[in-house]
Amino acid sequence: MTTCKKQKLGLALSSGGVFAYAHIGVLRALEELHIQVDLFSGASMGAVVAVFSAAGFDSDALEVLSVKHGAQVATLLGSAISVSGLTTPLRLRAALRKSLPVTVFEALKKPVCIAATDVQTGKALLFDSGDIWGPLSGSFSLPGMFPVVESGDQHLLDGCMSLPVPVTELRKRGATRVIAVSLYDPDQQEEYKPSLNIPKLLERSLNLMFNNIARPELEVADLVIRPDLKGCAPADVHGYVVRGYDAAMSRKAEIEALLA
Repeated sequence: MTTCKKQKLGLALSSGGVFAYAHIGVLRALEELHIQVDLFSGASMGAVVAVFSAAGFDSDALEVLSVKHGAQVATLLGSAISVSGLTTPLRLRAALRKSLPVTVFEALKKPVCIAATDVQTGKALLFDSGDIWGPLSGSFSLPGMFPVVESGDQHLLDGCMSLPVPVTELRKRGATRVIAVSLYDPDQQEEYKPSLNIPKLLERSLNLMFNNIARPELEVADLVIRPDLKGCAPADVHGYVVRGYDAAMSRKAEIEALLA
């Protein structure tokens, strides 16, 4: 058994839509390795996983929750972009809110920092105190799919557009080691074709944007885990979980050495 507590471990979970199910697999691997995460950060759906993890949900509970709501997420992210972005997104938010037992950051079992984007300035906003649901809803409000979220005097959109994987913020909050999980293909291996449909074109665009914005953050992480997610169907929650688990376990020796 390996128990790693000499370092304070921060886990940064990237944005990535349905790909975020892979984060659950990474968490499962860390659980099996008896490695405790001390603080979390996340953007977009990565922020959702981070918040629920910080609330005490283990990987099994997260997978059950994901399967329960997976059809809604797959329908939303796998469909053409809507004009209003209202019906399914609001149902999804309501379902997630009902599942989370706390409403403020201070009631979470572990610290978490989530990123959203200020509509007015385009800059990243970081949240780690007060109301959870305004910032969290804003963090996964992808334009065209979700409406803009009003939180206090701020108007929020998806964190993937400004800070898709918040690594530096974990350093600022005391992490001595940071593992980042990146859900985007840095090599953009799929060849561009003019015939790409809207969801595929959106996926490619987000991939390009993520890599450009995220690179400086990923470069300062101690370890970056990149699950291979090609070929997974949007509603295949367990398939994504397995890919995340396999990616993390393939780095087992590096993870344990990092935290020794």
